Amino acid sequence: MSRLGLAFALVVVVLMGTAFFGYMLRASLDDDDDGVARAAAGTSPADALAATTDAFPPFDGFTESYVGTDDRCLRVVIADESDERVQGLRGVSDLGNYDGMLFVFGEDSHSSFTMADTLIPLDIGWYDANGDPVDRTVMQPCPDAEVECPPYAARGPYRYALETEAGSGGGGSIGACPS
Repeated sequence: MSRLGLAFALVVVVLMGTAFFGYMLRASLDDDDDGVARAAAGTSPADALAATTDAFPPFDGFTESYVGTDDRCLRVVIADESDERVQGLRGVSDLGNYDGMLFVFGEDSHSSFTMADTLIPLDIGWYDANGDPVDRTVMQPCPDAEVECPPYAARGPYRYALETEAGSGGGGSIGACPS
């Protein structure tokens, strides 16, 4: 077998192994009797962020993790740097294999969000440092300039904001997924 053929075979084996691992991880998260994973009791979003990996396109440069809500476990892109939070889901028309984006702030924030250059309606939930809900709303797309787009703000200070496609957001607290 040529070196090129051997290299190709190795790439295929690695990709298949990665896909299988992802499938098994996702399946292991669905461990409740009703087939729905929930946030692990007594955990916070910081616990969920302890193990992140590189995100896949179109989210190159971001990381990803799993975040548990009261009703399921979500695969999310993490926006924990200022430039990542500014970029957010702008220009994204399909979340692909992700359930949403988790915006992480180092301290309590009062920052508002806009839907400038955002193409899909989104639910947003704001959470305190413990992962308890602060506020929630639905945001509408605004493909025009940012100055024309309405701001969306939480009723109080928050540490995390979770954006999911409209109608798919969970409720209650967020934390780590059960292991």
